[in-house]
Amino acid sequence: MPGKEKIIYGFICENKPKNLGSIGIDKEEVHIFTYQDIAAVVSDVPSMQFDSLPKEALLRNLAVYQSVIENVMQDHSIIPMKFGTVVQGDEEVTRTLENGYEQINSSLKKMENKIEIDIAALWSDLETILKEIGEEEEIKTLKKEAVSKPADQTFQIKINVGKLVKESLDNKREECALLILEALKKDAEDHHVHSIMDDSMIMNNAFLIGKDKYKNFEEKVNQLDRYFQNRINFRIVGPLPPYSFSTFEVMKVGFSELNEAREMLGLGKETTPSEIKEAYRDLAKKLHPDKFSGDPEAQKRFEKINKAYHMLSEYCQEGGFSFKEADVKGRIAVRPVEQQGTL
Repeated sequence: MPGKEKIIYGFICENKPKNLGSIGIDKEEVHIFTYQDIAAVVSDVPSMQFDSLPKEALLRNLAVYQSVIENVMQDHSIIPMKFGTVVQGDEEVTRTLENGYEQINSSLKKMENKIEIDIAALWSDLETILKEIGEEEEIKTLKKEAVSKPADQTFQIKINVGKLVKESLDNKREECALLILEALKKDAEDHHVHSIMDDSMIMNNAFLIGKDKYKNFEEKVNQLDRYFQNRINFRIVGPLPPYSFSTFEVMKVGFSELNEAREMLGLGKETTPSEIKEAYRDLAKKLHPDKFSGDPEAQKRFEKINKAYHMLSEYCQEGGFSFKEADVKGRIAVRPVEQQGTL
């Protein structure tokens, strides 16, 4: 059904359409939808807002999304599309591939035969680590001081002890994380730092490696495990597609919203990135809040200008661009999700 909503799971190098079976969300058939020498992995999907689904339904659909990508990974290098990306029918799938061709093709070549491995390192027994910290000389001295003081005078001492314990724990974590990172990044082409969840976690990193280096990388983790003598628990997740290094998202905007931004910057029906930047700079100088210290609306006007500038820049990244309604309607832009490695 050409007009039915479709979810895009990711992109691969392929020039032959293919049906992968009923493995998609809601058990819909997953198809390889081709354009020149690249393809989108898609399936029909019921009309829904993924970000407003109940948690249980969201997690269930996310698991299917990941399962489809892992299935495709068996035969292809795949660049994931941000979870929940839905377009209107075959026409918009084609426009997505057409408009994003250069970026998608370039990313596929860059990520060919590469996989992501996620490594989380946690203290095996945080309580033991904290007890060891409690035996450090400065902390022991403060604890003894607290014992000899009246109860109403120990509050600040306890706060100082807590700060020292936290500082020591952070130092231990940073020292171990650095040692682990230095050992693992030698076999990685890039790495990305994820958030630390709590004090029990030492590091949480994604590593981009060649498929042929997976066994060596896994052995490096095992060596680290032996080195730390079971004081650290290593969790390995993967092989994965390069979620942290190359994931795409689709940007769509309505004509009225884009036209309002164009008019705010005083631009014509056709423009270029350099003209957008020049118009923004001129307007920003004239309407900067510092020039209107007594005007409570000045900051809001300036924020609207910034928002308009960023919107126009995103949709006019290369060459000229037409703001005529017929040209803007249904425009789709493909861009990488902003997650960069740190090597």
